[in-house]
Amino acid sequence: MTNFKNFFRKFLYSLPVLMLVMISSCYQDYGLETDNYDVVVTLYDNTYNFQNVTKYFMADSLITGNSIDASYKNAIFTNVNENLVALGWTKVNTTAEADVIMSAGVTTTTTYVDNGGGCWWDYYGYYWCYPDYGYDYTYTTGTLFLLMNDRASAVQGSNNQPEWVAAINGLADQGNVVSRINTTVDQAFSQSPYLK
Repeated sequence: MTNFKNFFRKFLYSLPVLMLVMISSCYQDYGLETDNYDVVVTLYDNTYNFQNVTKYFMADSLITGNSIDASYKNAIFTNVNENLVALGWTKVNTTAEADVIMSAGVTTTTTYVDNGGGCWWDYYGYYWCYPDYGYDYTYTTGTLFLLMNDRASAVQGSNNQPEWVAAINGLADQGNVVSRINTTVDQAFSQSPYLK
């Protein structure tokens, strides 16, 4: 009977730890998806007359610090060109023919999280390790920049500010990235009605 009491007492002492583990594993995620964390910011020069713009030049090269998936690059260029054509603009082959010059660039950052590991030592006098609660993970965030510069004022090496900037930020390695690029680039143009 004494052994049973000791076992039961040990069980009761360890019950709070077990309950803590069970409760912490049941958290509410509010149904959020990867695309709920995407951010689209647009800025523009309110003194610039976008109504005079009809032709744009956009090189097929992406300014990037790291290599990115080719499907991402294709999605960026395809969607930007589709949006500009939908505005009634015409893509031209040289900068000399263009009213504005469009540029696109991408930066990515990979974050490594090491949440360590550990044990519940000396819990109510017990000297055993339970549970090991450490975990490691990585995630990559990316920012897509779209810049529009007036060709006449854009001089090689000048510090002229762009007439329009879109910055799109989100996770770059999770979720359907190509679909999210299309959605967020569309959003950048739809929240910029002055471009029409």
